[in-house]
Amino acid sequence: MKLYPVNLDIRDQLCLVVGGGVVAKRKVEALLACGPRLVLISPELCDGLAVIADKNQIEWQEREYQTGDLQGAKLVFAATDNPVIQQKIKNEADKAGILVNVITDPESCSFQVPAMFRRGDLLLTVATCGASPALAARIRKELETKYGEEYALLLNLMSALRKQIVTLNDDQAQHKRLFENLLNSDILVLLKAGNWKQLQGTLEKILPPEVQVAQLVNTLQTQENTSMETLPC
Repeated sequence: MKLYPVNLDIRDQLCLVVGGGVVAKRKVEALLACGPRLVLISPELCDGLAVIADKNQIEWQEREYQTGDLQGAKLVFAATDNPVIQQKIKNEADKAGILVNVITDPESCSFQVPAMFRRGDLLLTVATCGASPALAARIRKELETKYGEEYALLLNLMSALRKQIVTLNDDQAQHKRLFENLLNSDILVLLKAGNWKQLQGTLEKILPPEVQVAQLVNTLQTQENTSMETLPC
């Protein structure tokens, strides 16, 4: 089975999760980061999902799945331990042309969710086409150790720089060289170390004088401080 990779924008879109166990909890947590309208159908919830429901982060319908519950959904996750209900959800989703993920049967899925983690806006995913979720999870953990929080700052920096640089001129070749020079410099090491003064000096050597380097560095420093303040104790 060859799967086509795609990143979906599900902001404000109806996404449905059927089931109230720990697997459903993992699906809900991953979805919440993307801002959908999230409905959960289950007569009972595990402790983690109960906490999420108490915070009104999801719409919990405390009942069993019923025919017609899929109407209007963008994505559907069949995450129950009842094979009859799983198959019913699968059949109804296929009939309605709705993308469905059946956690108990990868071959029945019209889409699969890769092992993934985020560093700010940087999203890294690993998929094995359903052959070995355990291997995908292991590779993801290895990548997590390699790509730390400094990559989130790097992406923020590159995004902010791009907005400024593309307005200077329309020389695409020059833009490409400039960004390559930035990535080939030691800015990632400096971001990881929080060496803001040296980072500013490095950027000033590479970037055109029109770029507001000091302002960019101050913004990055503020972002890192905010991120550290919100980390759990």
